[in-house]
Amino acid sequence: MTDFFTPRIKNLKSLLTRKNLSTLLILKDENIYYLTGFYGANSASMLLVIKDVLYLIISPIYAEQAKKSIENSDINIVCYGKERFKKLSDILEGYSCKTVGIEGKNISYTDFKKLEKILSRQDKKIKNCDGIVEELRELKDESEISKIKKACNITDKAFESIIKEGAHKIAGLTELELAFYIEELMIKNKSEGKSFDIIAAYGKNSSMPHYSPGNKRIKNGIVLLDFGCKYEYYCSDITRTIFMGDKKICNEFRKIYDIVLEAQLMAIDKCREGVLASELDIIARKFISSKGYGSNFVHTLGHGVGLEVHEEPVIGQVSKKVLKENMVITIEPGIYIENFGGVRIEDMVLVKKNTCEVLYRARKDFFILSY
Repeated sequence: MTDFFTPRIKNLKSLLTRKNLSTLLILKDENIYYLTGFYGANSASMLLVIKDVLYLIISPIYAEQAKKSIENSDINIVCYGKERFKKLSDILEGYSCKTVGIEGKNISYTDFKKLEKILSRQDKKIKNCDGIVEELRELKDESEISKIKKACNITDKAFESIIKEGAHKIAGLTELELAFYIEELMIKNKSEGKSFDIIAAYGKNSSMPHYSPGNKRIKNGIVLLDFGCKYEYYCSDITRTIFMGDKKICNEFRKIYDIVLEAQLMAIDKCREGVLASELDIIARKFISSKGYGSNFVHTLGHGVGLEVHEEPVIGQVSKKVLKENMVITIEPGIYIENFGGVRIEDMVLVKKNTCEVLYRARKDFFILSY
């Protein structure tokens, strides 16, 4: 089996050296998994990287799981008793470092003040060091790309099933029932469940980009579906807007659908290494604005996807990020008209040297799902 974790740790140590930081306390579950192979969701685990040594500090509840997950013998697994910061303090006491970097976004204010007080007794200070591991995670390695593609394939199959079954399968379901049905399809295809709360927005509800499904029953008309799954902790994310069983779909819907699709294809065509993330957003936004719907495109064009469904880089107008080979991002323009409805089309793409690879096969041409 290929060891992908050791090179990641090596890259982290090199990055810490460039940042003149010898000690980093990692608190985010996804970052701990990325470096060790251990994933304990909401487990209050900590990974201490200090000089050339790593300590995974965990509750005894996760001891067996950690031992079975971690193959790198250089990672010291340490269990704490009632107080995890006391165990951390005991370890740090053996080191002369004066500054401990910490993922500030992943610690409560109460815990921050508690840790600050404990470490002050050793004359050690805390320094906020957000985004260090996330910076490494932007570029996916071979293992990550394989898992992401598998997650996308499972998502594809779920959408294909919906299309194959036709409008009669969806008609009469509530939005919530449709969301649960999509999750069921993905689980049957060997996913680990949904990667985020599935959006199934019918009719006028499709004008709200982050709509939460309710008990509205689906009939003929527009249905916006935004869903994804996890495969070995890696996420997928797709949006398709479909139309149900009415041959007289409003001309306005057809118009905005074609505009959104054209904007997406233009951005995909430009996506490659060396391009500014902001440039992709601007390309799609300018086109949508030229058609009179600029104020109806209310979110950024996309985001990174990996262990988290929303991660760096942000694909937005003000982003200074330059795209690099093996980044995985979404491209998802949308037009939303209040009290009328909305259209969004989203694909995940793998950035390459001179192009990008769309990771979905799911159809996205305008079509009407018939009975």
